[in-house]
Amino acid sequence: MNYFKERINKRFFINGFKIIAFILIVAIILFVISPVFMPKTNKDLRDKSANGILAEPANSIDVIIVGDSESYSTFIPLQIWNDYGITSYVCGTPKQTLAYSTDFLTKAFETQKPKLVVLETNSIFRRFSLGSAVLLRADKWFSIYRYHDRWKKLSFADLTSSEVSRDYIENDKGFRLEDGISPVSDKDYMKPSNDKAKIKAKNKSYVKNMMKLCQEHGAEFMLVSTPSVKNWNYERHNSVAALSEELGVEYIDMNLLRDEIPVDWSSDTRDAGDHLNYMGAKKATTYFGKYLASKDMFTDHRNDSQYSDWNAAYSNFIENAQKATSAKKESKDA
Repeated sequence: MNYFKERINKRFFINGFKIIAFILIVAIILFVISPVFMPKTNKDLRDKSANGILAEPANSIDVIIVGDSESYSTFIPLQIWNDYGITSYVCGTPKQTLAYSTDFLTKAFETQKPKLVVLETNSIFRRFSLGSAVLLRADKWFSIYRYHDRWKKLSFADLTSSEVSRDYIENDKGFRLEDGISPVSDKDYMKPSNDKAKIKAKNKSYVKNMMKLCQEHGAEFMLVSTPSVKNWNYERHNSVAALSEELGVEYIDMNLLRDEIPVDWSSDTRDAGDHLNYMGAKKATTYFGKYLASKDMFTDHRNDSQYSDWNAAYSNFIENAQKATSAKKESKDA
């Protein structure tokens, strides 16, 4: 009996060893070939608009904003620049999780020393798995997972270099201009309540870690809820307000500032209250720019020759915005 038992144990050990060895061999192979598949310019990285921050001159960004599509549909960095000379960048991506927000902050802190980091709060309620968070961490070493579809575009340069050039500058600094109009009723929008929406412990932990990361790099951390009929309510407000009090950070809920930010939901949303359009974003950004200026912690860079590219970027942005608005009007009139 013991003989058969020993045979089974031995076979189990050998099979287990073979499996582990196979996994290690595959991991080593993927690790070795991953640099080949990694894009060699930040323009080819996924979410290139947000990754444009990698090409901004070192220590030139005053405010970094992270979050999902609510962030890049609301904050207009070049409007803030033109009004106050404050540099900001929106590292927002569609359906951005807190793990991805942390990843962007970590990369940004490698070259930037922002005075303020803003987390748009819709991401606080977005679900994500620990597995996806681990894959984000491993992406640096196993980029083939994210960029395996580049095999058709591989060149000799991909075989001889593993460096990613940071040469793509995003003119609009992460904002995405959308001027469509799709009205929505705001009848029950932000109806007062004493209830609280649930924030998962994992999500709360990530927010706390983001705050600590900011503290380690000398940046102030704050929470902002942008206007959204579809995504926001008083229950979520109560939860984030309680979290901000627990963390000791400032919190602005734009959804409650109806007089300060006079969003007209019949004309200022592009998709029935999910996101603001350009006109709505201008209203929200006007308020936020005034708020930043009131903090008296930023330098006005408008007359600094080192920031002359921002003036050119603003002119280009306004030109494109006017063209888009005119085209939309002509299409409607037709």
